[in-house]
Amino acid sequence: MRSSVTEFGKPLAAGLAVGALAIVAWAAVSSAGGQFSWYAARAAGMVAYLLAAGSVMFGIATSTKLGGKLMGKSNVADVHRALSLLSIIAIGAHTLFLGLDQYADFTLSELFIPFVTWYRPVWTSFGIIAAYAAIAVYVSFYLRPVIGYKAWRSFHYIAFAVFGLGTLHGLGSGADSGAAWALAIYGGCTAGVLALLAYRIASRQPRATVRLDTVRTT
Repeated sequence: MRSSVTEFGKPLAAGLAVGALAIVAWAAVSSAGGQFSWYAARAAGMVAYLLAAGSVMFGIATSTKLGGKLMGKSNVADVHRALSLLSIIAIGAHTLFLGLDQYADFTLSELFIPFVTWYRPVWTSFGIIAAYAAIAVYVSFYLRPVIGYKAWRSFHYIAFAVFGLGTLHGLGSGADSGAAWALAIYGGCTAGVLALLAYRIASRQPRATVRLDTVRTT
């Protein structure tokens, strides 16, 4: 079973990585005045957001019947982990390109320490915090045997904070946040996450009701 999961996850991860690189390349071609790093940072940031949103959606799907029916529970979990890793890579690219941009001229402390930057400090800091949280959530995959399933699952809810902070970061500090296409991405991803979350909650209510009724009758 694990081999089929790996065979499925690797091509998808590779395809997403190629897509991310294509968007960054497009940013380089469309850049004006040699501002490659600035356009690349914006492209990488949006790619990171899309990958993080996809990771959260697949993460929710792992605990619902919908994910199992569509792809198989193990495959959904494998894609979820792949998207998590790719989102961290894209976040790293976003940070790297911002550091290379000579116009913004961010210092290392401004890139890695919340609330010290000159550029929209609150909204930018949301992104920095989200990045650290995303790394922590991904590392937790490997700590699961050590901390136990219940603790791991509770810790994994931080992924929702990652998505929420990432959304606020993009809307508040993104150079393209006012564009219709960017608003459509933020709105679509948020709607997708909320819809899956609502489905997950609704699909668990009948079970809880049955258990409650059973307790009352006994």
